[in-house]
Amino acid sequence: MRAVFLDRDGVIIRKAPEGEYIRDWSEVEFLPGSLEAIGALHRYGFKVIIVTNQRGVATEKIKLSNLEDIHERMKTAISGDKAVISAIYYCPHDTSENCDCRKPKPGMLLRAAEAHGLNLSKCWMVGDAGTDIEAGIRAGCKTALISSAFKLKNLNRKPDVCEQTLAHAARKILQIESALNQ
Repeated sequence: MRAVFLDRDGVIIRKAPEGEYIRDWSEVEFLPGSLEAIGALHRYGFKVIIVTNQRGVATEKIKLSNLEDIHERMKTAISGDKAVISAIYYCPHDTSENCDCRKPKPGMLLRAAEAHGLNLSKCWMVGDAGTDIEAGIRAGCKTALISSAFKLKNLNRKPDVCEQTLAHAARKILQIESALNQ
């Protein structure tokens, strides 16, 4: 089995302003093309799994019940677009807790791989930060960065794909996978 791991904020939904958090479903805004991209990845045969750092739970800027409500509503909204989110994993810890699940550590990806029987070398990690790319590389996944070329220059380890949006990244991933399967 294979999957595409997606970071949440900045990849699927619009990020909150710096230092803020998406605290309620009313603040969720899907990025253009993200639902269609998730649908295309799902139809190609990938499990789609969200992996997201949510430090706001530890700092009490968002209630755990609100976070879980947002995730349930996201799964419902995405499934309405002929796609399926197989699971959502989140790290609620503060950076000082040194947990194994906070990206750039690969704990969420490793747990998902075990739970879903995934071959991580056939999986992709898609994110908008160096921590996402690092987590994917540490887990043995191929990686895609949603970002500008400027951000790409500032990464320690380079992704396999760099695109401006999830829609563009999904197209590129599907092109690469199609070529590998011929």
